[in-house]
Amino acid sequence: MEGIMMSGMCLALDGQIGDAYRLTRAVGKFCYAVKIHNLFDSEGGRRIVGALSNAGAKRVWVDAKLHDSPKAATKRAVAIVSYGVQIITVHASGGVPMMKAVVDRLNKDFGPASVSVWAITLLTSLDLATIARAYTKGRTPQEIVTELALMAKEAGVHGVVCSPQEVRMLSKHPGLKGLDLITPGVRSLGASIGDQKRIGTPKQAIRDGADFIVVGSQVTEAEDPVTAFNAVAAEIGMDFKQ
Repeated sequence: MEGIMMSGMCLALDGQIGDAYRLTRAVGKFCYAVKIHNLFDSEGGRRIVGALSNAGAKRVWVDAKLHDSPKAATKRAVAIVSYGVQIITVHASGGVPMMKAVVDRLNKDFGPASVSVWAITLLTSLDLATIARAYTKGRTPQEIVTELALMAKEAGVHGVVCSPQEVRMLSKHPGLKGLDLITPGVRSLGASIGDQKRIGTPKQAIRDGADFIVVGSQVTEAEDPVTAFNAVAAEIGMDFKQ
């Protein structure tokens, strides 16, 4: 495939710090970012961010999924980013004022080019029945995701996180130009889907307009994670020698 950037993959590293460190040393330089969630809390922000940066991570993404009042979300975001984090997530359903408060404060405190704020639309682990119960009935997931993405754009975030099933639609929406599209829930054909519901293949996600895909358990739980990483990389057209 033509036009695929070497940095088109983000690697989700939840698990044990030793495994995360070793995998980052092996493949971190080929990733746009490494993503952590529970490790930030269990290992302490300063320790884990420093360890992964020293291991070769280009960027550390803390998937905080902030969803609170504007004031509370902003305080939490500043605390997280202060450890050297380059990417942080918020829930778009937290509203435009919350997202905008986070973006504005991080720009003010750390500089407008220092931190990316990405907004979650609908979690890829939500099935249609759960979405119908949690959100306004009568609206499709595509309609909900579009509205949340437009809210994120209005708030000034840098990217939106969506499933492979919505990325093509968002990539073609004229009101969302300039937003990065980040797609978790990707699984190669034949790979275990785990707790994911709305999935697609890495190759299709890129073809449909994803700027970045997020790979996790398919790599981290493999018997040979480096080989598994290389297989996904080859699937989206990344060509490199380790």
